[in-house]
Amino acid sequence: MKNLAILLVSFLMVACANRKAEIENAMKQYDRLTFRMAVDSLADSYLPDGELGGKGMKTYVGRDSIRKFLKSFDPASMKLISNSTKVATIDFKGDTAIASGTFEQKAKLTQGDTATYKSTFTVKWMEGEGNKWLIRKMYTIPTITIKSVLLRQLKTTHADKNWFVPANIAVEGLTAKQAMWKDGSGNHSTGQLATHLIFWNERLLKSFRNEPKEKFSGNNDETFNSFDEKTWDATVKKLDEVLTSWEKEIKNANDARLYDWYESIANMNTHNAYHTGQIIFLRKLQGSWNPEKGVK
Repeated sequence: MKNLAILLVSFLMVACANRKAEIENAMKQYDRLTFRMAVDSLADSYLPDGELGGKGMKTYVGRDSIRKFLKSFDPASMKLISNSTKVATIDFKGDTAIASGTFEQKAKLTQGDTATYKSTFTVKWMEGEGNKWLIRKMYTIPTITIKSVLLRQLKTTHADKNWFVPANIAVEGLTAKQAMWKDGSGNHSTGQLATHLIFWNERLLKSFRNEPKEKFSGNNDETFNSFDEKTWDATVKKLDEVLTSWEKEIKNANDARLYDWYESIANMNTHNAYHTGQIIFLRKLQGSWNPEKGVK
């Protein structure tokens, strides 16, 4: 009887190990399909009523709904460089296996940037047709870091149109004469606002790099009034260059550095958005703003 009990326990342990290996292999296969963006095969990895969702996103139910969502990603706008999944735990409850862990994706964007996405995940697997493990529910939670937040803020105030128009688009297509225009109410011109943004972004950038800064009297009016109509094209270029430099610095900075600087950088991003909004308003008053460039 004792030998029979030992045999039974050994059998159960082997069976459990086999099921765990099956889930690990199913996760690896899902990982490979994701890297290849094999949309149809990914959708077929779910049960007919399977769910794909996550924090901050809609839940897609059913293979057709999941397939349509996955196809919405434009392969021309990004290309996966790597896709890595690490399974931390696998638990079994009857015919259901619950796997959890983390995944990281690196993608090459059209503008040449490399983006990294990190999330935690929980996947419920169930045995479907032909004893094949299929996904009942996939739920992901993005891993938020100071770097990702600051970089996203900076990108949306620089060149990525999202909730509002960024600086690059705000000054796009404006002539030097138009950049000099004022509304007669004491407001600054577009050229003055752009010059002011360059001054403070560049000054903070030099501090971040531990570079020497030019002497400054502390009179904020001086940061607007140095604009000259002849330098408008150079001003537009300089604004883009300074913001691009900031993006590179944040990407390359370690977390400790960003923890020391996050408040100043976040304030700078808010300051950029504020004055960019002024530029758009001024151009609307002037009649030089194309509504097609706005946020829909």
